[in-house]
Amino acid sequence: MTKTLNLIAIRCLFLFFILFVLFFNNGAFNFLDIVMHYFVPLQKAMVFWVGEHILHRTEPIDPQFNGSGDTSYFYVLLLVVLLLSILGTIIWSAIDYKWSNHKRLFYWLVVVLRYYVGFMLIHYAVAKLHNGQFPSPSVGGMSTTYGDSSPMGLAWRFMGYSDGYKHFMFVAEMMGALLLFRKTTTIGAFLSLMTCLNIMLINYFFDVPVKMLSTALVVMCLIILSPNIVRLFRFFFMGMTVGLDQFNPPSFNANWQRVTVVLVKYVAIVFCALIPLGAKFYTIATDDKGDLKKSLYGAYRISKLTWTEGTPAIDSLYVSKGWNVIGFDSYDRAIIKYGDNETIYAKSEIQLATKSMKFSFWEKPDSIYNLTYESPKKDSLVLKGILLGKPVVISLKRKEFELTKRKFRWVNEYPYNR
Repeated sequence: MTKTLNLIAIRCLFLFFILFVLFFNNGAFNFLDIVMHYFVPLQKAMVFWVGEHILHRTEPIDPQFNGSGDTSYFYVLLLVVLLLSILGTIIWSAIDYKWSNHKRLFYWLVVVLRYYVGFMLIHYAVAKLHNGQFPSPSVGGMSTTYGDSSPMGLAWRFMGYSDGYKHFMFVAEMMGALLLFRKTTTIGAFLSLMTCLNIMLINYFFDVPVKMLSTALVVMCLIILSPNIVRLFRFFFMGMTVGLDQFNPPSFNANWQRVTVVLVKYVAIVFCALIPLGAKFYTIATDDKGDLKKSLYGAYRISKLTWTEGTPAIDSLYVSKGWNVIGFDSYDRAIIKYGDNETIYAKSEIQLATKSMKFSFWEKPDSIYNLTYESPKKDSLVLKGILLGKPVVISLKRKEFELTKRKFRWVNEYPYNR
């Protein structure tokens, strides 16, 4: 009876996580995104049906992806995956009720989970490089008070501040690559569990909407570790000598089967791990946005604003009296802050070679203003050109943020905690 229940449980787990990987791929197996694209209409139909007939939802479920992994749509999709896995287990057990070898099935379940967690963590690691997932604090972000930040925004700025910490996270998440090889599976799962647990807790306690996926990664790591959990407990807490389960693969009857498995493994590693890594390092090597950070990047206080041929008849942007700070975040974005801390955003196109820029305010995207700039001193900037139909000269002085000015120090005579 126990053996039968174990087999049923393994079958249900197998189907659940196979379906989870398919429907919540999240770029881990990048080639699956192409395949699953054709199943999106079926997926939506199942979610809408379950929402209406089982959950009796009266509000429509929005399937639009907006960056959140914890939407109503995804939670209903998770329920769909659970229901399909239970239904599949019932049908499977009714058809094949005599087969009792659950170890072989569990082995292949662990293989799928190993590669899913491994590739997911590698993708997370790649995102830590070059201001990807956690960009350095923007001028707009540093001009915002703590009280106006969301918990997620606070976490993002905290982790984005330090390049060294992001590189540490890159190394920690790259340890997921150990899961891609059978003999390093246990140490890979152990290290990945620590990493995924940290990700999950950040998502929980800073309200980051990726709670479902991070929880699933923790559960997957525990399943991978499950054959060795007792052995690890005896080793770490009882000082006993133990041998680990090496996840020995099932034997293959034909040589072509062994060759096919090895070939599929390394093709997957190339496409799902090495190519994303290579693409990221290529981007780092060829990106020239560092020039902006060395020259214009930052916030500037307006020390003087002069209309050389009279004030514009209609100052709809309240330039003369209201502008207080102009900031440049990147080649294509600038911010303007008023004296009352209200912020407006502008699209900017900066040409470092000609020392010129184009402005178009988001509230008036069709009105484009051409300005030139010069830097008479290291911490100052002068903008000249046509704004609101009139020639203008704007003198700017760089605003220093304590967050970016303060650097690492070995010796601190007192805690500098502001």
